[in-house]
Amino acid sequence: MERIRALEDFDAARFRAFRRTVGSILTRRARSLQSIEPVLEAAGLEGRAYGGIQEIPLDRIVGSAAPASKTGDFDPAFLPVNRRLRDRWTRIYQAMVEGDELPPIDVYKVGDDYYVIDGHHRVSVARSLGRATINARVVEVKTRAPLGRKRDAGALLRAAEYAAFLETTQLHRTRPDARLECSRLGRYDEILKHILGHGYFLGLELGRAVPLPEAAASWYDHVYKPVAEAIRKHHVLEQLPGWTEADLYVEITHRWLKLSQVGEAAGPDPAVLALLEEHASNWWRRRHAIQIPDRRSKDRAEP
Repeated sequence: MERIRALEDFDAARFRAFRRTVGSILTRRARSLQSIEPVLEAAGLEGRAYGGIQEIPLDRIVGSAAPASKTGDFDPAFLPVNRRLRDRWTRIYQAMVEGDELPPIDVYKVGDDYYVIDGHHRVSVARSLGRATINARVVEVKTRAPLGRKRDAGALLRAAEYAAFLETTQLHRTRPDARLECSRLGRYDEILKHILGHGYFLGLELGRAVPLPEAAASWYDHVYKPVAEAIRKHHVLEQLPGWTEADLYVEITHRWLKLSQVGEAAGPDPAVLALLEEHASNWWRRRHAIQIPDRRSKDRAEP
């Protein structure tokens, strides 16, 4: 009886995978499991550490650390794609339903997500059975650049930029608590220019050449942190959703420079207030521009 049910569930899962594949073709979404390789290449592998056997949430298993030949057997939801998986899939299904003890799967943990090294069939079956968790041997992977849940091409490019920035400045080692995540490409180059300028003047003050990691640590302590404190004091992140603290740092330092060039009071707080005032003014102009056509349309509609 369990054998028949297992075969039926495999066929149903494979049909769901087929429908998802058709939908992914139309929407240009990924059609197979995400590989860990581009993630590690972008974020920069720093090291691995064995985390022991843990019960992990199935919905946090997002991809595979196996070769491409394995990832092509399942879709991004771990639904079986190939008919040749049927015998092994149904044997595991029967074992799970009958309560047999199966070995833990093997996974890499990157951030809060997991990538399967070995155990793709067990993950697929457990999800099909509606299980919430699965036992796993966990290897924790540390990356230079932190990774969020969103792992599209743009996010990987931003992670690659951040990883290269950290490799150059070594801030992840000298200031481990620093979080300089930018939402837009190209901003790390601008921040690096700030660090190089800070290092130049620091060298003049100290009377010696200042290595880049030392300059970056000093810049973080004496330039970035005061701006970050002003951002938090004025609750800027709440008023400008979608921006990161590092994004705001870049914009605020632009205003800081402009204020100093025209002889006005400069510094983190005036620059923050200038940014907020400019944002409010732009928002009002956009709203007013939208309302004007609406009013004209209303006037034309009236007899």
